[in-house]
Amino acid sequence: MRQDIWKFALLLIVAGVVGLAIGAPFIVMLLMAIGIIGMQMSGLRLLRKWVENPGGNPMPETSGQLYQLHRDLTRKHTQYTKRKRRLNEFVSQFRRAIGALPDAIVLIGNDGKIEWANGNAERLLGIRWPADAGLRFVNLIRQAEVEQILRPHDPPSEGVEVPGIEHSQIINIKCVRYTKQQRMVIARDVSRLIQVNKMHADFVANVSHELKTPLTVLRGYLEILENSADLPQKYHKPLNQMRSQSVRMQSIVSDLLYLARLEDHHHQTSFQAVDVTHVINAIIEAVQPLIAEKSHKIELDVDYSLSILGIQTELHSAFTNLITNAIHYTPKGGLIRVRWHISPEGATFSVKDNGIGIAPQHLERLTQRFYRVDTDRSRDSGGTGLGLAIVKHVLQRHNGELQIESNEDTGSEFRCIFPAEQLVQVNRTHTDSESA
Repeated sequence: MRQDIWKFALLLIVAGVVGLAIGAPFIVMLLMAIGIIGMQMSGLRLLRKWVENPGGNPMPETSGQLYQLHRDLTRKHTQYTKRKRRLNEFVSQFRRAIGALPDAIVLIGNDGKIEWANGNAERLLGIRWPADAGLRFVNLIRQAEVEQILRPHDPPSEGVEVPGIEHSQIINIKCVRYTKQQRMVIARDVSRLIQVNKMHADFVANVSHELKTPLTVLRGYLEILENSADLPQKYHKPLNQMRSQSVRMQSIVSDLLYLARLEDHHHQTSFQAVDVTHVINAIIEAVQPLIAEKSHKIELDVDYSLSILGIQTELHSAFTNLITNAIHYTPKGGLIRVRWHISPEGATFSVKDNGIGIAPQHLERLTQRFYRVDTDRSRDSGGTGLGLAIVKHVLQRHNGELQIESNEDTGSEFRCIFPAEQLVQVNRTHTDSESA
């Protein structure tokens, strides 16, 4: 800037001297100023042309402030060109990586139109890129479940399974939002996985069914031998142990068969209004011998006007497992609270005890089959290790959720939460709480 000022000042001085020599200094200085302005405007015009198209226009020959501005713009343009080249390379590598994935990847906008798809999208979904660019995804994949997961603002975390292009093919489709304007649809062939899971479930169900009859026969003969008057005393204890183990094995077989029915998607029963308070009272009455044996106190806090749509036998099984678990794993003289009430999440059935509690590292695995926090103590209590797995599957069939809170030596709380759309209000008056 200073160099330009001195240059312009020198030109005006020279113009003034020349003007004095010819007797018109102001006119000559005015003409010189107009010339300087014209030169600057010409330099700015050339610089603007170069900025608009650096590769198509020659670089202007400038000096002073215009030269500094041109040099800064040139450096910025070089940096921008290098960055753009790196970004293009990164995008190309990213698309090649996505294309190499075995899953189908489709990018869609908030309007539901396809913006990009990899090669596997055609194999799994029949979507071709770029032939199907700009088409709505739901117009190509006509499934009601797919429309639900493509909600622009709140796509669900769980995917849906739909029939594939090929015969007997099952495709899992999931939607993930990764920018404010775009969502990523991920499709995966899960046919083999479903087939393996079905084979596993069928195997467990068949084995359990085959074991049921011989165990019943074995248990019957053991009871006959135990009640025999001619049985020597030394055989009483081993026969008693054999009978108790046969009873436990029968319980395991029964629970496995029940789990197989819960997992059978073809075995669907229509929901009906279930009087949950009646279910709870029936369970409490059935477990009274266990309660008396361990000297527990049971507190009930139930909403007698609240019922839900569901399957009564399944809810009875799930709630029974939670209550008997609390009884078994709470030391003598413990307190167990059973609640059935409205919560912000929906209808909630909860069982809370002041028993031995569960360490945090075990909580995530409690609903796995045969998982035991303490193997010896669980077997002594007569448990099968399948109770919480049954609870989980019952809740899944009722669109519910199982929440577990526990601390060692202070107790545990198990909550079954049912969605609000399954609530049924019953006009009925009753005492809100009971104790046993």
